[in-house]
Amino acid sequence: MPFSPIEIVRQCSIAIISVAAVFGLTMLLTRFVQADVSLIYLVAVMYASWRGGIIAGLLSTVLSVALAAYFFLSPLYTFTIEEGLVELVVFALAAVLVSSIGAGLERALTLEKAARVEAEAADRVKDEFLATVSHELRTPLTTIKALTRLLMREELAEEKRGEYLETIAVECDRQIDLVLNLLELSRIEGGVFRVAMQKVDIASVVRSCIKAETRAAERRMHKIEILSEGVVPAACADPKALRRVLSNVIENAIKYTPDGGSISIATSYDDDRVSIGVTDNGRGIPAEDLPVLFDKFHRGRSSQNSAVMRNATEAAEFLEDADVSGVGLGLYLGKTVMEQMRGSITVETAAGRGSTFTLCLPIWNDDTCGNLIDEEAENG
Repeated sequence: MPFSPIEIVRQCSIAIISVAAVFGLTMLLTRFVQADVSLIYLVAVMYASWRGGIIAGLLSTVLSVALAAYFFLSPLYTFTIEEGLVELVVFALAAVLVSSIGAGLERALTLEKAARVEAEAADRVKDEFLATVSHELRTPLTTIKALTRLLMREELAEEKRGEYLETIAVECDRQIDLVLNLLELSRIEGGVFRVAMQKVDIASVVRSCIKAETRAAERRMHKIEILSEGVVPAACADPKALRRVLSNVIENAIKYTPDGGSISIATSYDDDRVSIGVTDNGRGIPAEDLPVLFDKFHRGRSSQNSAVMRNATEAAEFLEDADVSGVGLGLYLGKTVMEQMRGSITVETAAGRGSTFTLCLPIWNDDTCGNLIDEEAENG
């Protein structure tokens, strides 16, 4: 690995300081006792190699042999190194050995530190995930329990009864979605998740997803429309998996767009790909969220980004009214599933101007998609 100029200067400084300190010590000792300067300089070489590295070790070797030959080995005050040749070889070997050991230990310490940081981060994510799941399970169950008791104990007007039953149904749907996401995550992490590729009518998938999300959109007074470039070719995909991914994207658009928003689903195609784009006119996704948007357990801060809201009151009202539930699995699972279907999911967004999530899949082709289906059958 090449050394930077700063690293070379650091290693040279360590070598010079180490040898200079030992030189001063040997000059002092030889005035009073006859000392083996080779051993003393060997200590300097080993120290420089340990603290600095291979450059510091080799430089301290050259300096040590030169000083020892000139000041302490006969003939004095010459650089004749017949007697110092063995020391030179020993010092060089010691420098290489010690610097290698030091580099190995430094790498081991670096890896251990990185592993510890990663483990601590994983523990934090696990704790946050468990806390979020607990909240996501407890809150709907509490609502369902309270409304059920009211329905059992009180005589309610038909309108109120219908409202309570609708709320119970919505909370049950949340529970089902959470459980399905956790099961899907478990299958993916366990390597047993499989897609069943077949010929899929994109228009019918879009219509079924919109129908499933119509009630949620109406509660938020959103307008949903379909935009299409004529007849879109069939795609090669797993219809059930595609519906779950598209429904999740539409749910997010409904969830993170203020009441009275507009959401459009556009279908298009090119030579070999068919695309489904879900566009909203919400507040967009903060730039700091984009690199980790599709990470596992990531929950975006779009609903908490008051910087793009008109004032703090609007931000507070949105936080109070918006349904921002979830455990941060939807986009992670969507990206994973789309990749298993040989597709992709991407996002374009701007603060204050909304977002567009685009799902791309291969167009159905008897030869290409037939091979994919055969491959999936073999893997399954």
